[in-house]
Amino acid sequence: GVTDKTRDSIILCEAAGFEIILIETVGVGQSETTVKNLVDFFLLLMLAGAGDELQGIKRGIMELADALIITKADEDNTKKAKTAAIEYKRALHLFPAMENGWTPQVRTCSALDNIGIIEILEIINQFDTQMISSGWKIENRNNQNKYWLHLKVKEESGNKKYNKLLEEGKLIQLEKELVEGKTINQILTEI
Repeated sequence: GVTDKTRDSIILCEAAGFEIILIETVGVGQSETTVKNLVDFFLLLMLAGAGDELQGIKRGIMELADALIITKADEDNTKKAKTAAIEYKRALHLFPAMENGWTPQVRTCSALDNIGIIEILEIINQFDTQMISSGWKIENRNNQNKYWLHLKVKEESGNKKYNKLLEEGKLIQLEKELVEGKTINQILTEI
């Protein structure tokens, strides 16, 4: 699952100069949605014929996805994968529009046959370009930092103190300090 150490690892990798960092979850419930508060681009990988497309098992997570990729679209599974992609495209039209103005993409791919892999990278690059030019990338990262700030304050101080800080409006000030460049750890030492 995803922990605050996952976030720390991302910060460390960014500080080391890595431009692309992949975070993988294994479908363990809450960590699937928590990872949205860690990443710029949320890629959901699905298997055709697993039954998810019919039962709506992944509905909550699908609403968060910036792209949905049907994997293993090769050999006997090619037709199933293409059918699943059509079904997912239809399903995505039923969800509310994304706040950032992006329209989630649905594609198929085969790592075995090296089909669709370059297209996935192109989608990610398109997304990144659009989010940078619209200012959403910075806004999203600020919102993510605020999310983690609130989580850490609750964790470190407990619900009672957190609620008191919230009621007194002090958390708003802490959020401003965070956006202005203070780290969460610096803020926690001041509480």
